[in-house]
Amino acid sequence: MTIEEHELRETRTRRIRRVKRWLRLLPRRTNIHRYPILWRFSVGARKRIYLWSFRVENAVPAIYAGFILALMPLYGIQIPIALCLALFLRANLPILVGLQMLSNPLTILPFWYAAYQVGSSVLRIVSIDTPPLGQNDVKAIAHNFTNGEWISNIEPLLATFSIMCLGGIVMGVFFGLISSFAYRFTAKRTAASYALLIQKIHDRKARKSDLPSDPDSDV
Repeated sequence: MTIEEHELRETRTRRIRRVKRWLRLLPRRTNIHRYPILWRFSVGARKRIYLWSFRVENAVPAIYAGFILALMPLYGIQIPIALCLALFLRANLPILVGLQMLSNPLTILPFWYAAYQVGSSVLRIVSIDTPPLGQNDVKAIAHNFTNGEWISNIEPLLATFSIMCLGGIVMGVFFGLISSFAYRFTAKRTAASYALLIQKIHDRKARKSDLPSDPDSDV
């Protein structure tokens, strides 16, 4: 084995270990039965190879859908929606679910506030005015939503929810565009490195096969 081939093998091994470390807490074919809600669909999910594929055509839709879903005001029901989106888009499930970790009790209020501001800005471009929304208003919305008190304020909540969804979509597309470009670039480099490794192995085997065999010694 040449030094270059050894380095390529080491690089590939490090990448595999890094990916496994990232996926340790995410649903995989081997552990999806352990996840709430997802375990009900584990049998069918294991049969759908595209849910576990990290090819660009499966990963990129998961990146876009994952960011959009994570930034929308749907906290608490994101995982089942992520599964539906993965099935509908034929997208990678671990990526889609993993991006939902961005939305958690520490980040939902800033995310919702930012989504509302972005949505309001988009609507103002088309001459639609929206009421201002402060952080206390966002806390009140979150409290009403989590405690089931939103029915009495359904109309303003629906308007706010719609604006947040619009902002979440815009932000999700923006971050998805950047992340998908980075993923394509990384995937292209990884594929080129793996192809080079295969070529080096093939060349080494070809050189060995071209070596003349030792002639039988005469006695």
